[in-house]
Amino acid sequence: SSSLSPGDSARPGACAGDGVTSRAIGLSVASARRSCVAAHVGRTGGAGSAMLEPEARPEREVAESAMLFLQAEMARSLWERNGFDAATAQMDAIGFDAGARFVARQSVLKFPLMTLLNAMKYLCKDVWPMLFRKPVDRLQVDKVGNYVIQDRSFRWLEPLTGGGRDAEVQEIATLHVALPVGVIRGALHALGVECTVVADVSAATLPTCHFKVMPWKAEESKEPA
Repeated sequence: SSSLSPGDSARPGACAGDGVTSRAIGLSVASARRSCVAAHVGRTGGAGSAMLEPEARPEREVAESAMLFLQAEMARSLWERNGFDAATAQMDAIGFDAGARFVARQSVLKFPLMTLLNAMKYLCKDVWPMLFRKPVDRLQVDKVGNYVIQDRSFRWLEPLTGGGRDAEVQEIATLHVALPVGVIRGALHALGVECTVVADVSAATLPTCHFKVMPWKAEESKEPA
């Protein structure tokens, strides 16, 4: 397993011309495309779906599949143009902005969440199912006060399972998980919690993923004079 930070689980200067990198990008896009096509077949009356009534078809899966395809295309494009480290940072920044805006809209009518624990509970019980279509499997606190969110079947990593070599899958999974890392950080920012978020993801255990939320201490969150 590996913690997500720019440069982890990747070779310096990785680019699309690298054979392993190219195959990893191709695996990412192809996996997402298969998910999108499968969902589209379900909507348009393909094999296995002819007997479904319109209201029984999983229409929300189409939106999720489109999101996964967009994520794969963003990862591919940023990686090819800017390299692995810059792409990871940019995916994180995109996720931060999206997470902050989403939670700001969702929590506008909520009572103020005055404690870190309440903010974490709101993230796991209310926000997580809306974003990732399932609740977290476990939320725990480690010995130093960091929160660990465990998701044993993280849906945004499911397209990466079942194909490719471990080194390729590990590299692209590390890049893909930068987006939800940013989403979590942005969501907590909107709730008044400044923190660092890292992900622990391994090709051998996909789609399992653990996210560690490390709240900043008071002096760390102050603006510089």
